[in-house]
Amino acid sequence: MPVEVVTVTTLSCDNPDCPGHPDLDPNDRAGWLFISSEIYGEPAQQHVFGDADCAGAAATDTDSTFLKHAEPEELPESAPS
Repeated sequence: MPVEVVTVTTLSCDNPDCPGHPDLDPNDRAGWLFISSEIYGEPAQQHVFGDADCAGAAATDTDSTFLKHAEPEELPESAPS
């Protein structure tokens, strides 16, 4: 008996203060803004936003948990700056 696998994707903006994006379908990747980020010494992260304004607001909000990370580690002396 064959098995049918169905994956349901529900997208939402990673900006916690996002006003919403009614023009974007949460079940379709089209139109959403996907961003990868990496803080040196930590794993890369994936983020999704409804538009560039939401991404910019989240990235510059110092009180947001969006870009919170562990305290930076001391770089070895041989590491490029």
